[in-house]
Amino acid sequence: MRRPYQILMPLLGLFLVRVDLTDLFPLKLPVKLLKIYDGDTVLVGNGSFISKVRLSKIDAPEKKQPFLKEGGDAGKVSALCFKRLLKEGMHELKIEKLDIYGRILGDIDDISIEVVKNGCAPLYPHASFESQEQKFEFLRAVKTAKAAHRGLWRYSGFMQPKKWRKISKRGGHRR
Repeated sequence: MRRPYQILMPLLGLFLVRVDLTDLFPLKLPVKLLKIYDGDTVLVGNGSFISKVRLSKIDAPEKKQPFLKEGGDAGKVSALCFKRLLKEGMHELKIEKLDIYGRILGDIDDISIEVVKNGCAPLYPHASFESQEQKFEFLRAVKTAKAAHRGLWRYSGFMQPKKWRKISKRGGHRR
């Protein structure tokens, strides 16, 4: 027969080492869409809870990020494409974790895969997936969107957003 402390001590240990419980299971809550910032960031709320959410697994081009050959604003194209997919009203937010800027990383109504299928944004290079099947589903979606020239892929191409942010932060970005 196990004593109560034999069960409670390991659970208490989880909290003492500050394990993020969203690593164990994602939290889900209903939210209302308040604002779309760009192709992968939105503002959501539920009562007094208001937070910026960054979609996990994707990395949309930044505002004013140009296409490589044609010019134009890849970030604007991505945001407009994203707005067409995400409608006003109530949605289900699945919280995965917090990023280094304190934003929630998660998904709204599993829209990340739809964003990729419609060519609104590429995959984040360091994305973590729940399973190999999910990873291959996202990779197939990217390949299909590129082949069909959907969304961003109908233009001349663009620099990886992470790389573009690094270059433009240093002042090396030229229009």
